[in-house]
Amino acid sequence: MIKKIVGAFFFVFSIGCLYFMSKGLVGIKLAYVLIALHIARLLTELVAVRLLANKLTIREDIRTEVPRKAGHLLIGLVTLPMIYHSFKGTYHLIICMAIGLGIIIIADKIGFAKRIATRDGVGDDNIKGLYYFAFGFLINSIISLFIPIYNPCVLLGAVATGLGDPFACIFGKLFGKHKFKNGKSVEGFIAFIVGSVIAMYIATGVVIWQLILIGLVGAIIELYAGNRDNLLIQVGVGLTSYIVLLFL
Repeated sequence: MIKKIVGAFFFVFSIGCLYFMSKGLVGIKLAYVLIALHIARLLTELVAVRLLANKLTIREDIRTEVPRKAGHLLIGLVTLPMIYHSFKGTYHLIICMAIGLGIIIIADKIGFAKRIATRDGVGDDNIKGLYYFAFGFLINSIISLFIPIYNPCVLLGAVATGLGDPFACIFGKLFGKHKFKNGKSVEGFIAFIVGSVIAMYIATGVVIWQLILIGLVGAIIELYAGNRDNLLIQVGVGLTSYIVLLFL
């Protein structure tokens, strides 16, 4: 009963935020971003944990990755783009991400983030991935404040990481037969390029051949970045897209 009441509240509140945002009222965009965070969290738990991970008959290594990568996808394709479109080109983007990163750090220090990770079965180590995801977006946002033409690169970095990395992981585990020396697969490498290009094209409409070049660089970074991939892919894709869009 309580969950239904809370869900109804957030639904009504999100509709109200949409209305006030359409009226251009100051500060309401931040409230809408918070709603996007809440919705992303609920969708992750519903789709990844309760339906896919628990109900479908899939390999154990894939089962453990589903909740983590679903959250990864929703952060990269829903939450960060929502923040970007709300505050792009302004210092509010940096403030919003700095606050978000601070919340993550506090939640980790008091043990709250660890309890959530343990409950959802995604592991304590994956909290670091959330750090790096937020920090990479923050770095790109700071660059865009000083170089306005860098603005689309912030979005390109977020969505490429958001879809490319889950594609590489899941398709690599399912179909990976040809291995690099570090154990990652050629199939996962290609899947990253495909996923990132799809996400970047939908998000920005940049010419496909340019996106393939950007996605290739992102896939190379993902191949060797280790557990800092959420940070390095975003910044690497951002800088690469800046060079490609400026000179090619």
